Amino acid sequence: MKKIATFSILTILLVLSIQQISFGEEKEEREEAVKEAHEVFKRDIPVNDEEVIEEAVEEKEVRKIPSKLMKLLPTEKELEEITLRTIWKYADKQSNLDEEVSIETTTALLRDITRVYDPIVNKYKVPTILIEIIKYDDIYEFEYYWDEISSASIEDIFNNAYLIGSPSENIDCMFNHSTEGAITICKTSEYVVQSIIFDKYQEHFSYNKLKVGPKKLLLTQDEMTTRIVQQVLKNIENNKDAEKEYQLYKILESNREIKEEQVKDNQKEEEETREMINENHMKQKQNENKSLGIEKDKKYGIQNFSCIKDEFGLITISGQFNNNQIKKDKIILEILFLDYKQNIIFKNSANLLNIEEYETKRFLGNAKIDKTFATCTIKVDN
Repeated sequence: MKKIATFSILTILLVLSIQQISFGEEKEEREEAVKEAHEVFKRDIPVNDEEVIEEAVEEKEVRKIPSKLMKLLPTEKELEEITLRTIWKYADKQSNLDEEVSIETTTALLRDITRVYDPIVNKYKVPTILIEIIKYDDIYEFEYYWDEISSASIEDIFNNAYLIGSPSENIDCMFNHSTEGAITICKTSEYVVQSIIFDKYQEHFSYNKLKVGPKKLLLTQDEMTTRIVQQVLKNIENNKDAEKEYQLYKILESNREIKEEQVKDNQKEEEETREMINENHMKQKQNENKSLGIEKDKKYGIQNFSCIKDEFGLITISGQFNNNQIKKDKIILEILFLDYKQNIIFKNSANLLNIEEYETKRFLGNAKIDKTFATCTIKVDN
């Protein structure tokens, strides 16, 4: 009986051992199958792995290092010192480097935080200031780059500026304005700095003033574009006393006479060129008329006379004198300004000299009178 019991126990242990071995083999088979399945999936997606690696490399390549030009921008604390309170805050800053032409640019956008855009009540734009700093090594590469980003060349912008000035020997600056805002640009041998304010409703400065006349715009320390560019130049020069050495708005304002003389010279040159073209055209027309024998049908004397007063009180007088078949050495034109009762309140005269037969000679002039006139007339006084 004891032997039977012992045999039974051994039999049970043997069965359990066989089951464990079988279970272990099944477990190993499942693990091997899972491993093979992983290998199969790994073989199915090698391209995806490469794409992930490539994307990681590409992301690393486009990652940008902060530009050193950012440090040249005025800080918000410096802006507060200009405005005496917190008004302008940076809304965006960006940098770009074109290694091929060695041109680096930094742009920043300032927003007036004292104003909130209200589409229901106010319905107008919040004032903003755009600052741009361009660093270049080659002037020709810069001019090509500028022509790509701007509709006007840098030379034309300076030529058409309202005010120009040079804080130092190697810095040239300009200022211009319109009813929408203003722009200040300064150019050095390595940098171009420009500041543009969009202030449509003149909340920070009266940019809607005239460019000529007694009510023309005068720069002051409150004009933001000149103050910002001045601060950037100071940071470029890295000179703590730069602000004491010069104030950009004063330099630009002090050169007003120079710019006005340039404008007058340009206008005079344009008028002379226009008159020369008109005279040549009229002579050509006269020769054509003579060859066709139709001079007898021409209206002689004063023609197309007008006197127009502009918003600045300047009166432009224009017209033409058609001569007949008699050559004249001198013609005196007398211009009369009449009030509403046809009383003469002002008169002026002009001379036309050396008028050939059948010649048409145009005249153009300016006058300024303080009194209001209703009309003007002209007559030939021989």
